[in-house]
Order: sequence, then C-alpha cells, then structure tokens
Amino acid sequence: MKLDNRLILVLVAVVGIYAIFLFISDYNTISEKISNFKINYLPLILFFVSASWIPLFIKWHFLLKNCEIHIPFTKSVLVYLSGSALQITPGHIGELIKAQILKTGFNIPRTKTASVVLVEKVYDLIGAIIASIIGIIILELEIYLIIFAFSVLILIFFFIYYKPAFEFFLKQIIKMKFFSKYTDNISESYEIIKKLTTTKVAIRSILLSITYWFIVSIAAYCTLLAFDVDILNYLIVLSIFTTSAILGAITFIPGGIGITEGTLAGLLTIQGIDISTALIVSVMIRIFSLWYGVLVGLFALKFAGAFDTNHKFTT
Repeated sequence: MKLDNRLILVLVAVVGIYAIFLFISDYNTISEKISNFKINYLPLILFFVSASWIPLFIKWHFLLKNCEIHIPFTKSVLVYLSGSALQITPGHIGELIKAQILKTGFNIPRTKTASVVLVEKVYDLIGAIIASIIGIIILELEIYLIIFAFSVLILIFFFIYYKPAFEFFLKQIIKMKFFSKYTDNISESYEIIKKLTTTKVAIRSILLSITYWFIVSIAAYCTLLAFDVDILNYLIVLSIFTTSAILGAITFIPGGIGITEGTLAGLLTIQGIDISTALIVSVMIRIFSLWYGVLVGLFALKFAGAFDTNHKFTT
C-alpha cells in the first residue's frame, strides 16, 4: 500500500490542528501538566485500549462467518487491524481496504466484503449511541439528548431494514468513483446486508460494539486520572467520550480531527475542568484511542500485504 498525497495532507492537517490547540492554551501550563502526567497509568491505558479491540475482532470475524467467508482467525484479526491504519480517512471509508486485502489474499469479491465493512461500521455507530444513551439516562441529563439519540437510531434502522431506502442510499454512494468498485451490484449488496442484520446477528454485534465503548472509555477515564483529574465518575466520561466520537464521525472530517477533540475539551470544561487541562487531556485521549490504533494498523498492514506478494493494492 502506498501513502498517497491525501493521507499526507491529513497528517499535516492533524499536526496543524493540534498546534492550534496548544497555541490556544498557555505554553507554560501545558508543559507543567504534561510533565506531571503519571507515567504509571500508561500501561493501564494502553492495556484497556488494546483490550477494547477484542470484542471488535470477534464481531468482524462473526460477520464474515455469517456471510460464509471463512478465513483463519489470526489472518482475520490481521485484516481487521489493517483497517485501523486508515481510521483517519473521512467517515473511516479507508477501512474498505480490508475488502481489498481479502480480495488480494483470498480472492473474495470486494462487493461481498465491502458490505461486511459497511455493516460493521454501522454497528459501531449504533453501539456508541446506545452507550451514550446509557450514560445520559444514568446521569439524568437533558431529555432532549435522549430523544435526539433515539431519533438517530431509528433513522439508521430505517435505512438498513427498508429496502427502497437502502437502495436509494447505495445508489447515491456508487455515484462516487471511490465507492463504485465496491458496490457495483446493489442487489447482491442488499442481500448480504440483509443476512448481516437479522435480529440474532444484530443483537450480538451491537452488544459487542457496546462492550468496546465501555472498555475504551475506561482508558479515557484512566487518562484523566493520569492528569490528576478525579472530579468525574466513569459514567460521565463514557457519555462525554462516546458523544464526542459520534459528532466527529458524522461530520465526515478525516478521523473527526478537531471536532472530536474540541467536543471532548468543551464537554470536560462544562464539567468544571479548566480549559488548558481539558485541551491537553482531549488530545492525549485521542492519541491513545485513535493514533495508537493507527500505528498498530500500519504495522499490521505491512504483514497483511504479504498475503500474496504477486498483488499490490492502493487506497
């Protein structure tokens, strides 16, 4: 795989956005707070981030099996991790590289596996919304937040289960050159998605997605503790983290960069944390929850590309 100019531009933009975050804050305050980061929390943070991937591995492999796609579990994990390298693409669309890897290594049609990737990401979003709703209900926050979250869920399920709506959505997607090679057979794609959205499959997949958000939120909570921020309980952090992730995803900005961090910082500030600390913590949470996964994914991608040395693929 080659890092094209678009990916390089994303990385440059990330550096610029994080630089702005630091510019907004007082440099001396930032230096002091970073130097006071309790390093003994680092192994714990990385452990929970890594552990959060386990239910996602299981869900990915489970969805493949339900499409009668059988590959060794270890290779399946490697393919899944490879997709993490491209989480920084708009709406995570770069994760369709998993479809290309399966085509290259196992000669499985991309139109089949692309549908798996699509459903997988939808379940991730549903899991995030439900986890956020749980936090909102327990914390007894504004009722309009719950109504909005449920409205989004209903809309998602409508597009999944109502065939005319799904086909209309898919037709709009294949008009884009990038997606055309993955969704050129609408009827086949719908049948695959229908198979992956039965009640039994949906419940299991959503529960696995919710489990991911609960585990990775522990890592976010530990990050706060590492900066001596202990005024928030875990459920508040869960609600804040999932809400910021959802907002970052729906903006379709690469990796939700800037939006997710800004939302995190803003919500932490509302909870009584000073702006400098909130900005630093939000950036650090993203480094652990996003960029750590991207780094692991880049290593996995190198090995995933070795499945078949006679083929090459690009994003």
